[in-house]
Amino acid sequence: MTKVPLFSDLKNDARWRRNLLRVIGFLLLFIVLDLVLSVFLLKGIDRFYGLKSDADVLMLGHSHLMLAVDKVTLEEQSGLKVAKYTREGVNMADRRVMAEQYFSTCSAKPEIVILSIDPWLFSGEGLSQNSWLLFLPFMDEKEVNEYIRASAPGKFDYFRYKHIRTSRFNAQLLNASVRGWLKNWSNLKIGVVDTVRYGSEQSLQAFRPITFGRDLMDDFSHTLDYLAGENARVILLNTPVWQPLISAQKTEYERAMFLVDSLAQRHCPDAEIIDLAPEFSTRTELFFDPIHMNPGGQEAVTLVLGKYLANGLN
Repeated sequence: MTKVPLFSDLKNDARWRRNLLRVIGFLLLFIVLDLVLSVFLLKGIDRFYGLKSDADVLMLGHSHLMLAVDKVTLEEQSGLKVAKYTREGVNMADRRVMAEQYFSTCSAKPEIVILSIDPWLFSGEGLSQNSWLLFLPFMDEKEVNEYIRASAPGKFDYFRYKHIRTSRFNAQLLNASVRGWLKNWSNLKIGVVDTVRYGSEQSLQAFRPITFGRDLMDDFSHTLDYLAGENARVILLNTPVWQPLISAQKTEYERAMFLVDSLAQRHCPDAEIIDLAPEFSTRTELFFDPIHMNPGGQEAVTLVLGKYLANGLN
């Protein structure tokens, strides 16, 4: 058999062997560090969202609920352990995945589920179109993995996140992990809504239009079916919205809330709707912007909800 000079030279070249060993060593070190760092970051995220916990109360929603309720104060007032699984920019389809994810990984099922509702529940506009990226740290879980596989734009993106674990964490997720390790759930939206900027009906209508997507209605229905099947006591909580924004889209607002009530009666008839908008919507000083509470608003809303839970939901 004829020997190939190049291969023979490489075989006898000690430097080539050393370089190969260095490359292998670097890859092994990268794999180990990638795994260790990703496990550390994921643990912080689990703590921040209360995942894999034995909470009495599970809160599910997006930034409305995140900024409207203080987890620590709610636990102190109600005497119940709370898991606050709220994420910025998630639509109803995402919240459906969040519900299934929590129940599939928790050590004990929560007795109460507080599901955030609002007049934009069926609106895809104004929310992130790439919200599936927020679920990347959990793609080792079956339900989440299937959701990401269906949402990823291509196979390369999917397998990149699958095999390079630290690539799953963006700035928002890193922030959640750090806050989880520090046990910091405080509202950082300091300030009061700009009444000059949102002083006209046109500016309020453009802020976030209320629309109605059939697919998001189906996701809401399926989520209610799922929660009813888990025998959880379901509270549909409408967190406060600034009154001028309600008035600017009054017809759409009323239609959206009517649909929420109708779907709830059909798919989870025991669910209770708590609407905090009438109590707080006119108190401009409590809003950071037309749909988010500032720390003062969070304190006021948490006080009301805490008393409600402490009284045994009666």
